[in-house]
Order: sequence, then C-alpha cells, then structure tokens
Amino acid sequence: MINRKGWKYLLGWGIPAVLLLVGVIGAGVLVIGGEQAFGTSDAVPWGLLIAGYVWLAVTASGLCLASSLGHVFNVEVFQVMVPRAIFLAITVLVAGFSVLAVELGHPFRLVYILLTPNFSSGIWWMGTIYGIYLVFLVIELFFLLTHRHRAARVTGVITFMLAVAATSNLGAVFGFVNARPFWAGPYYSLFILLTAVLSGFAALGVLTWLLQRGDGGERGRRMRHLLPVLGSGMAALLGAAAVFTVWKIISGLYGGQPGTYQAVLTLVDGPLSLNFWLLEVTIGLAVPLVWLLLAAGRRQVAVFVVSTMVLVGLVFTRLDMVAAGQIVPLANLDAACPFTGCVNYSPSFGEWTVIAGALGFILLVYRAGERMLDLDE
Repeated sequence: MINRKGWKYLLGWGIPAVLLLVGVIGAGVLVIGGEQAFGTSDAVPWGLLIAGYVWLAVTASGLCLASSLGHVFNVEVFQVMVPRAIFLAITVLVAGFSVLAVELGHPFRLVYILLTPNFSSGIWWMGTIYGIYLVFLVIELFFLLTHRHRAARVTGVITFMLAVAATSNLGAVFGFVNARPFWAGPYYSLFILLTAVLSGFAALGVLTWLLQRGDGGERGRRMRHLLPVLGSGMAALLGAAAVFTVWKIISGLYGGQPGTYQAVLTLVDGPLSLNFWLLEVTIGLAVPLVWLLLAAGRRQVAVFVVSTMVLVGLVFTRLDMVAAGQIVPLANLDAACPFTGCVNYSPSFGEWTVIAGALGFILLVYRAGERMLDLDE
C-alpha cells in the first residue's frame, strides 16, 4: 500500500515526469514524421501547437502582469507571490518556446529567426520581443532572489512594458493577416491582452491555493487573503472577455462579410461548435463567471476550481481562434461556404502529447524551483 507521503511524491513528481516523457516521445514522432504526423495540411498550416504556444506565452505574460501589481504598483496583497509568479512565468514561457520549436520542426529555427531580421514581419517582432522579455524575466528573478529590490523594481517596470508589447504584438500576428478576414484587424491584439491578465490571475489562483494548503504561518495567511482578491479580479476579467466574445460573434454574423461570416458560423453552428459552446463558453467563461458572481469567489476552493476551468477553457479559446481563421477555404471567401466545403482540422494525438509534455515540464521545473530556490518574498 502506498502511504500518504508516497501518493504526494507520485502526484508531485511521477505524473509530471510521465507527461514530460510522453511529450518528448510525441515531439520526436512529429519532428521525424513531418507534416504527415500533424493534423495540419497545406490549407490549415497552423494547428494545436500554434494554439498551445499562444496559450503558454500569453499565460506567461499574464503572470508577469499580475505580479506587477505587487512588484511595480505596490498592491500589497500581491507581493507575497511576486517571486513565484516570475519564476512560473519563466517556466511557462520556456515551455511555450519548446512547443513552438516542435511546430517549426527544428529548434534552431527559433534562433535563425532572430539572427535574420525582417522588420516588416509581425512574427519576427513577436519572437524578438518575447525573447528579450524572457531575458529580462530571468534578470528580474535574479534581483529578487538576491534581494536587490530597487534593481528588481526597475527591471519589473521593463518586463511589464515588454509583456504588454509582446502580448499585443502576438495578437497582431493574426491581425495583420488580411487574407483571413476573421483574424484581420485590432480585435485580437486587445482580446489576447485582456485574456493574458485573465490567464495570469487563473494560474496564480491555482498556484496560491496549492501553496497555502497546510501552511498555518504568516505566508499561508497572506496567500489565503490573496485568493478572494484573485476571484474578484477574475470575475471582472471574465465579464469583459464575455463582452468581447459576444460582440465578436454579433459583428461577424451581422452584414455577412465574406470570410468572417463563414468563420463565425463554424463556431456557433459548425465543425467547431462543440469546442466553442461547451469548452470555451460554458467551461471557460459562463460557469466561472456565474460562480464568482454568486460570491463563491470568497471560498478558497472555489477560486481554485474556477481558475482551473478558466485555464482549460482558454486552451480551446486559442484553438478555436487559430482553427476558425483557416478552415474556410480562401477560394470560398466571396461565396457562401457550406460546412461540408470547409477544410477539416482535428489535432493529432502527437500534438496533444506535446501539450501534455509541456505541462509536465512546467510542473517538474516549478516543483524543483520551490525546493532549490528561496522564492519567499
């Protein structure tokens, strides 16, 4: 029989290690097998791994923005989690870059992009800004760990600005694609920035709840005080995200703009409707928002559950965004596109294993960091 300590060790180290191993094997299969091993095609070149990269990179930005409330703007209740939020942001962003490297088929292509600049490319700016942002996150964490608070605060201001720039530019990578009307325009720069803060609050909610359990000291008390604040913040952000989503659907359907109209139909009554209504809207938006508005945000377990639901829902928000913009064939943008004429896309098992591996990497590295680093304020 496995005792309680054995179960904690299994959950804390064993399962993440298995996830990471599965992800590494899956990545190897995808890199060796090429496009045939992906669920993508010439018509849908961006798939789950692009969506996964967006999810992870934006969450890393959100963690930085959330920590800035305590570190840069001196909101005291957030200060207890600042070093941990920064360390988790670094870990999540490295996982995101790893997912992107698998998508590119060769990890050194990430470096090649930086060394061969194209200043008119949104993708180049996105990669460069996120690379610089990662460097400054590491510098900020170093200053925090060595208790150089003035230098850490100055660096925190820089990382805050870089997080905003990187995240909004990531949205612009989609917004600059005028050939895909569903993406084109400033909407996704704003929406991704909004949901970055939401995902940062959610990730911080999960982490804070896990760390405060069994901690009867001052640190645990401060973490428990933070949880309802995170719940209230998520309620406001979920409300804003719901407004963005509603008007994206209404504006897409109204007027029947070619390309946008068909893409929105794939979400509300087409191939992506199950993802959209069940996973993105119900699990990721509606249930968490209603739960928090009914005062469940004051309960610590509720904040943990809602935070988990939000993070899961945002995976499919990113996937729906990526897929809906591509599955309407370019040749059909000037005519009605029946769903049978849309390009099919389903993520392959290998793509899902890479996402699982990224989660395993995050859990393992963060847990090791908790043991090896002094992450207390």
